[in-house]
Amino acid sequence: MSALTRERLQQELHLKQRQIDLIMAIDHVRDTMPDPSAMMTALVNVLADQLQVDLCCICLTDRETGELTLKAINDRHKQFGQIRADVFREVESKIMTSSEVLVLIGEKVPLQLRELPDINEQVTMAIISIRMKEKSLGMLVFARIGKSFGTDDVALIKIAESQVDSAVIQTYEYYTLQQRNKELEVIYRVDNIRDQHLSFDAMLNTVLAELQCAIQAEAGFIMLYNQAEQLLELRATTRNDLFPLAPHYAIINRVATESLQKAKMVWQHDLSAELRSILCLPLILENKIIGVLGVVNRFGRATFDSEDRRLLNAIASQMDTAIFESLQQRHLREVLGRSVDPHIMERLLTSSEADFLNCERSVLSVLYADIRGSTALAEQTEPDLLLGFINDYLGRMTDVILAHEGTLDKFVGDEVMALFGAPFPRPDHALRAIQVALKMQQAHEAVMDTWQKRGVTRSPIGIGIATGELIVGEIGCRKRTDYTVIGRAANLGARLCGVAQGGEIIISQATYDLVKDNVEVEPIHGVKLKGVPEGMVIYSVKHLLRGLSS
Repeated sequence: MSALTRERLQQELHLKQRQIDLIMAIDHVRDTMPDPSAMMTALVNVLADQLQVDLCCICLTDRETGELTLKAINDRHKQFGQIRADVFREVESKIMTSSEVLVLIGEKVPLQLRELPDINEQVTMAIISIRMKEKSLGMLVFARIGKSFGTDDVALIKIAESQVDSAVIQTYEYYTLQQRNKELEVIYRVDNIRDQHLSFDAMLNTVLAELQCAIQAEAGFIMLYNQAEQLLELRATTRNDLFPLAPHYAIINRVATESLQKAKMVWQHDLSAELRSILCLPLILENKIIGVLGVVNRFGRATFDSEDRRLLNAIASQMDTAIFESLQQRHLREVLGRSVDPHIMERLLTSSEADFLNCERSVLSVLYADIRGSTALAEQTEPDLLLGFINDYLGRMTDVILAHEGTLDKFVGDEVMALFGAPFPRPDHALRAIQVALKMQQAHEAVMDTWQKRGVTRSPIGIGIATGELIVGEIGCRKRTDYTVIGRAANLGARLCGVAQGGEIIISQATYDLVKDNVEVEPIHGVKLKGVPEGMVIYSVKHLLRGLSS
């Protein structure tokens, strides 16, 4: 073997050893430093040592913006600290579509590197794109002062890139895992807030404080959708003194409304000097608009990034249900709060059954009670005295209805309307209505005993009860709704009340069919009622043979 051949083999062996050392050094960094920042720093130190360069940089492409960012740098002689970002973008444009090492010498080196102070020798650069499956992840940048890059250096740089690309993917996976963990932690904390059973406003403010902290924003806000007016209303903010809010409310409302109209997250920046950035997410559950959750002015960045958007989504995934449930409960209280007994109200609020306010067909019993001769009574009684009597009477009638799990529908003057079998279905609704009617007659007698002594003419009440299939639910318009019924049985009940004499309880045939074993009645034939076929038999209740079992 010739000396020349032996020298060439020794050079090849030396290069192979350098390659192995480089691979092992990079593997050691990857295996021992899971934190991305520490890993990137360790990698540039290893590469600078192994390739004996004066400058080594790892630049990565931001996965969201596509912009090149400097992740780690080893500036061995502290000569390159003044490099501007545009230098890296300049060299990136030269290698972004290539997998080869680009070596820049002389005039091809960016001017800024050639004119650095305290550097009198020629600067040579070597750049290679970090690629994974033909996709550029960033680039490795090397520079030497007074020494060029040879073929062995180029081979080592290619080896370095082949190892660093997987390290970059590892850092991406680490960041993704960290982000998912953060999302889960935020979801857990928000869920814990929901479980504290705070008041609605306290819950909103507490969640907003968590939102502001998680996303690192200057302020968080919640706007709720006013169904009646069809507009957004600012309901809660973390910092009311942020700017003052009023001059910027129009912008916030515009962006929030846009997110609702598009039914997706919207983010904008550079809106004004004070309002630098905003991120809004519509809260829509079961095709019902709840409102908008948002944050204003990201700390440290011009706008909100993908991680911020994921965190907002995570929080909203818990909040939309919580706000929706709270609003539903509040609405349920508004519609039924004064119509049912407090114990029934709590059952409604904790029930997992269907929405009680939705209109549906159901077989119910409806009761009407009315004071006989109320027109004459009003003409003969002083207004203050009459008002006191009527209020006492209505209050006592309401107490009887609610005490027997009936639902107060409405007052029409001195007329009382009540439902039995809704919102909770009850198989004994007809018997319960009759029992309540008898109790109402007794309670009215007690009321009259009191007010007759004060000068109110004794006036009995007549009661009508009808049973049948009715549409029951929340009925009305945007301005006002009531929980009530619509149907023939409701009209019949009113007609029966109209023909009932003072102290009498009149029931329909359908009602009687359900209670005939429990009550003693007297049939009434030949009564003509408006809108009711002739020949219908109605019944006057005499007394109860057997009441409710419980």
